[in-house]
Amino acid sequence: MKNLFIQRFLVSTLIIIFGIIRMILDTSVSFNFGYIFVFLGGILLLYSTISYITSRKNKSLEKELSKEYDERDALIDGKVARFSLHIVICEILILMFLTNFVAIPTNTALFVFLVSLIISEIGSRKYYNLVL
Repeated sequence: MKNLFIQRFLVSTLIIIFGIIRMILDTSVSFNFGYIFVFLGGILLLYSTISYITSRKNKSLEKELSKEYDERDALIDGKVARFSLHIVICEILILMFLTNFVAIPTNTALFVFLVSLIISEIGSRKYYNLVL
């Protein structure tokens, strides 16, 4: 299984920094989305830390089964990518349909798109890890 701790840590740190900058610079009266970015970055940081700690415990077993895991991970990555692509297509079609009737700000649409992609990727990866 591939160790993604460094990548996840950097992405979560970047999201948290982006959220903090947004909280500081956004002086509008409406809801500040910086809090959501900081919250999502914190969740990703917590998830990556827990994942890294649990993966260190199974290091010896992981080395024995690494070849089998590589083939399995490639299969899971392919299935997750295919599932995510279907979700993206459906979401784009729904957003295109909704923009005919409702004016959706670009930032909101991209945020919804990004969050749904993260959730679908994590959910489908967990599902295929259990099934395969």
